Amino acid sequence: MTSGVIVVIFPTRRALTRAIEYLKDNPIVDIKRAAVVAKAQSGETVILDDDISPDEGGIAGGALGSALAAIGSIVQFSALALPGVGPIIVIGGAAVMGGLLGNFTGRFAATLLDFGYKNDQIATLSEQLEEGHPALVLNVDDIEVGLATLRQHLRRFRAELIAPLGKDGLEKGDTLADQS
Repeated sequence: MTSGVIVVIFPTRRALTRAIEYLKDNPIVDIKRAAVVAKAQSGETVILDDDISPDEGGIAGGALGSALAAIGSIVQFSALALPGVGPIIVIGGAAVMGGLLGNFTGRFAATLLDFGYKNDQIATLSEQLEEGHPALVLNVDDIEVGLATLRQHLRRFRAELIAPLGKDGLEKGDTLADQS
C-alpha cells in the first residue's frame, strides 16, 4: 500500500463541486489531504488547500500566547493580590509579552511546517490546466486502489482526467487530452 497524489480534472466548476459533495457524503477513498487548483481568466493559478500562512500562524500564536501569559501572571505571580493598579500593569504586560512571543512562534511554525503539496507539482499541473477546468488534487493512502475507485465513481461527474501526480507533474506523459 503506497500513498500518493491523484489529480482529477473536471470540465466545469459545478461538476467539481458535485464531485466533492459526493466524495464527502460517500467516503469511497481514504483521503489524507485535498486541494482545488484552478486557472483564472488572467492566467493566474488559484489554489485552495489546507496550508496555514505565516499571518494566520502569527494570529493564532499571538492570541494563545497572550491568553496563557495573562492567566499565568494571575496564577503564578498572584497579580490580583497587588495593590492599586498593580494587577492591571502585571496582567497587561504579561499579555503583551505573551502575545509577541506567541506571534513570533506561530509565524515561525507556519513557515517551517509545510502542510500542502510541493510547489513544483502544482506549478506543472497549473501549466497544463485550462481556464474553466478546475482540478481536484487528492493525497490518498493507497494510490492503486484510489485510482481504480475514483475512475469508477467519478465518471458520472464527467471527469476529464484521473491520473497520479508525480514529482514532475502528471506521470507517464499524461496530458489533459488523455482520457482515463
